[in-house]
Amino acid sequence: MFSFALLLLVAATSANAASIPADSYVVSVQISDNSLCSGVLINKNTVLTSAQCLAFYDADQLVVAINNGTQIFKTKAHSFKSDFDFVTMENDVAVLKLAQSVKTRYVKMASKPRKSGSSGVVVNANLLQVPVSIINYQECASGKYVYSEEEVFSTMVCGLVKEENACVGRAGSPVISKNRLVGLVSWGGCGNNGKPAVFSDILSLRSWITETVKKL
Repeated sequence: MFSFALLLLVAATSANAASIPADSYVVSVQISDNSLCSGVLINKNTVLTSAQCLAFYDADQLVVAINNGTQIFKTKAHSFKSDFDFVTMENDVAVLKLAQSVKTRYVKMASKPRKSGSSGVVVNANLLQVPVSIINYQECASGKYVYSEEEVFSTMVCGLVKEENACVGRAGSPVISKNRLVGLVSWGGCGNNGKPAVFSDILSLRSWITETVKKL
């Protein structure tokens, strides 16, 4: 028999996940059959992922697996922010342009900030939806948790996993709230046991993303 707490968790997950199947927008960024990171489709030929995944690879080395790995697409270009810092993980976002358009559904980027305490889900590489409580960067860096203002920056947002044994998964996994993309998993581990995971904040990076999509 389901407990009342579990029923509430299932309801919260359903309410905050995107209303489209995860396997249509969650992708695997790969070299041949070796997966580097997760990523997310934001339009018919553009994937967002973490810059840490692409820093050492050319676009012609990469492919993107879509629809739970049943379709493989080549990439023709990619870009990440010139001020991406591999030590601090500040500005950890990259844009991948596919060589052809994909006939599937995708997730739009958030246009409004989420308050601390807002609910969301991280969709990991196994397409499992992991419920998280979103924490803005000011609170995350305040010392209330394990991070300081020298570790968490304005291009980041944090998340606490709501299930003790769950994990947000690999870099580039999308963070979804109210049917919009609010973040990408970047660093900080699983995000459980009182230590938040740290995500790239899509809203603060949106202007760069939008301009880069136009240029590629």
